Formats: sequence, C-alpha cells, structure tokens
Amino acid sequence: MAWVNIPNLTTYDASLGAGDWQYDESTKKLQHAAGTHRTTVNALYSALMDLADNADFMDSDVPMKANTPTEYELINGWVMNADADFGYLKGGSIKDNAANDLWANFYNLGTLKAGTVLYIEQNGALVTSPPGYASGDMDVLVKVTSGGTAIDSREVSFFARNLGDTYDVFTIAAPATGGRNPIPVSTATDINDDSGTLSDGGVTIAFGATSQDIGDGGGSQPYDVIVDGNGLSTSAAYKALKYITRRQNSAAIDNPENTTEARFYRLANGAYPEVKNCPFGSYAGGKFFGAQGVWLTNVSDPNNRQLIDSNGVTRTPPVSITATVTGVASGDRVMVARTSGGVINKSQFTIASVTTNSITATVAPGADIPTSHTQRIADTIYTYTGISGATFTGVTPDPTGSTGGFYVPLIDTAASGASVVSPSMIYVADFDVTVRVRKKGIQPFENSGTVTSAGFTASAIRTTDTIVS
Repeated sequence: MAWVNIPNLTTYDASLGAGDWQYDESTKKLQHAAGTHRTTVNALYSALMDLADNADFMDSDVPMKANTPTEYELINGWVMNADADFGYLKGGSIKDNAANDLWANFYNLGTLKAGTVLYIEQNGALVTSPPGYASGDMDVLVKVTSGGTAIDSREVSFFARNLGDTYDVFTIAAPATGGRNPIPVSTATDINDDSGTLSDGGVTIAFGATSQDIGDGGGSQPYDVIVDGNGLSTSAAYKALKYITRRQNSAAIDNPENTTEARFYRLANGAYPEVKNCPFGSYAGGKFFGAQGVWLTNVSDPNNRQLIDSNGVTRTPPVSITATVTGVASGDRVMVARTSGGVINKSQFTIASVTTNSITATVAPGADIPTSHTQRIADTIYTYTGISGATFTGVTPDPTGSTGGFYVPLIDTAASGASVVSPSMIYVADFDVTVRVRKKGIQPFENSGTVTSAGFTASAIRTTDTIVS
C-alpha cells in the first residue's frame, strides 16, 4: 500500500490536519489516518474532488460522488479501509457501492441539559459512539445496510438516560438513500429524581401475566409485570426504576416479549404507549403514574399510585384514611363517632335480623366502614370480625335478641398511650364527627370536626378537674 495524504483538506475544514485523511490509488481505499477531529462528509468529498482534477490523478477513477448536499456515494470500486473510519465523519450519508453498505447520518436537534450523554441502540445492541464524543449533541454515521441487507429495517434509537435528568428516546428508520436524519431528543432536570439514592433500593421486577385488584371496585385486572417496591415510598421506587434503566446498566431485563438490556428497555408490550421519561412510569405531584401493564406493589404510600392495566384502563386505588386523636394519656376513654345534626347518630344502621354472632342490617355498609372493629347497640359495645354484604360477622358478645338501631364509631376505646388511631377505612365522602375524651380527674373534652380524604386528626386538651373528689 502507498498511503498518500489527501491534499487541501484544511481548505474545506480548518480543524483538520494535513494528514488526517489519506488515500491509496492502487487499492482504491480511503482512511482516517491521524487526529481526532470529526469532519463533514461534504468536506471530505470537496477535498477528493479537488484531488480528482489534479494532473497526476487524471488517470485514476473518481472516488466519490454527491447525489444531494447530504447524500454521497463511494464509486468506481473505492472503499473505506475500515468501518471505524466512518466514525470520523458527520453531516451526511455515504453509500459504499463496492460493499453494498449504507451509512446513514443521524443528528440530534433537541435541547439537552449540559452533561447529557446520548447513546445509540441498533437491533438490540449498543452502537459505538463516534470518536471523541463525551456528551451533548451527536452527529454520527451508522451502518444501516450491510451487504445489501437492511439492518433491523434501517432503524436506530437514540437514548438519553442520565440519572437526575428526564429520560428520552427516539427511534427512526433511515430512508433507502441514507440521508441526514434528525433525532428530536431533549432532556432537563428531573425535579423528582435528585439522584440521591444511587441504587435499586431492593426494588424487583418480574415479568409475566398477572391478575391484580387495586380495590377500585372493578375486581382483578390483567397486568404484564409486577414491580415490587420493597416497602419504599412511590417516590423512592420511581428513583429506583430510573436507576435500573439508566444508561450504564447493560444487565438483561427478561421481558418475555423482548429480552433486552435494561438501558434499552422501553415497554412491557410493543402495542402499548411509551413513557419516555421512565419506561416503568412517571412521577408528578407526589404520585406515581404507571406505564401500561405495570403493577406497582409493596410501597409505603399505596394511595399515591395511578396504574394502567393491560387493557389500557386507568386504575386508581381507593383512598385509605384513619382518624387520630392526640394529646391523650393512658386510661383516657376516647370516642370519635359520626354525627347527624350535631349529635351522635346512634341509628346509623337498622337491624334487619340477628343470628348467632351476626347482625344483618337493612342496608349494606359502605366502604368507609372498617372491615373489623367495634359497634354499639344502645349502650352495649360489641366487636365484629368481618362484613359480608349487609351482614356483620363474628359479632361478640352474641347479639341474639337485639333489635333497633346501631352504629359503628370510628374510635371507641381506652387510650394506651399519647394517641389513638382508628382502623383504616376507605374514603367515600366527607362526614362530620364528634370527639370525646373523658377520664375522672380531667374535665370532659369534646369537639367536632369533619373527616375528609386526608383523614381526621384532633388534639385533645386535658384540663385537670380541681373539684372532683
């Protein structure tokens, strides 16, 4: 081989060195020989056209032709010495006619946060970044046809998945002529991902058809993947899922539909809409919004979820609430009960029938009645262990013979510490309550309030009764 520097390179790109690109007439090869600067295809083409009219080159074939300002061809048997040489080019596509290869050009035109690193996936594998690329916008040639056969339908995907930033991805198929193809990928600071937790937090992902009930009254529904939050908050689980799908993670995600590297994972099912910011779901306003088919479970704040089942139906869990009375002391008798017209509603339910250890009401209790708790018939306190339709089951003591009205207080117990919390119940609508705290030696405390979707909290005032003996 007799490699010769392509003359006049610096005329068309002042950043090039005189010996950065070379040619060999005897083998009809071009190569990037030195330097790190990546030049445009047009600059190389222009330098070759400048070479082609030289007297000593007139008996050699022209190496390259231009079809458009962004589409070029290596002709007359001329080739690149190695695929790596294409890595030092940008700004246009090249068809290698001798090898029947096509190198399309792709460039980013989105707005990227400083430090964003782009990476490319083609046919399930990482495409080597262009030489000298560290971060920011990318302009690169990618082989999309090899030996006359399109690689994955000439599709490539550009990813941006830096922790602390919003994620993005875009897929495009280059035309048969190659061309210059824009990639609109953008990133910004993710206010819900401070990158403080740089681990998966024990969050696990299990793919496979599953049936789950979020409690919205629709019953069990199909999902494609279970994300176990390991007891974390939904916010922490979101960060963990971003960590799992970050650009550095080449570990496999075993999605039955398409096993792929975590950094390339996008969907539980190719027919579903994509959540680009984080492929398992987004986070906003204190709530996790799951991607379609993703069941998020075992989180500390399950009310802060909105999921989409495999059928594309949005599923929102019912809001679980409690009532709390603070400022009490052990031995204080505490009651929180619903009111009607400002007085305790002792006829919240009416007894329809009574059998051993069960009471059937004339109407079924709503979701805002705890599934096991206490109830009062007149002045007698009973406990129950379940509700089936309109029937309270496991009632103790045996209520046989009871008639009339009864009610279920939110709290009806003696305090064992500084606060008392009711059993959980499902929020249905606001309702009014009265709060009573009594114990000989303190003045009776009574107040009123409203239970809302945020639950209810009251603080008792314990004033010493200086008169009682």
